Amino acid sequence: MSPPPLWLTLQPQVGYTQILLSQSGTGTLLKARLASEPMHPGALAKLLESLADWHGRPLFAVLDADAEEVRRSPERWARMMGEAAQSPSITVEWSAPVQGRLRKERFFTLGDFSSARRLLTHAATGQR
Repeated sequence: MSPPPLWLTLQPQVGYTQILLSQSGTGTLLKARLASEPMHPGALAKLLESLADWHGRPLFAVLDADAEEVRRSPERWARMMGEAAQSPSITVEWSAPVQGRLRKERFFTLGDFSSARRLLTHAATGQR
């Protein structure tokens, strides 16, 4: 039996990209805010492949296709995600989170990751 895959959401925002790495049965493994876009052309592919290698599991990368930054330059995100998909351990999916109630960001937190969880649920199960 193969190990359960990792799920990673990428949500490009104005000024940063929010990522959430999860694993079935374990839950959240990593929450982070990165620069809005990688400085090196192959950085996204390297990041995703490194996370898959670190955990020794296949990784499903889900990009928020409805994010404003993705809509501004879809060809750039398509290229970066296409580079990532070249790895046999990475599967790429474009999806849009189900819109829901937004919570206010709390002091000293990385922010609200509820839309990332909705994005994962939609990508993994097709449910809204």
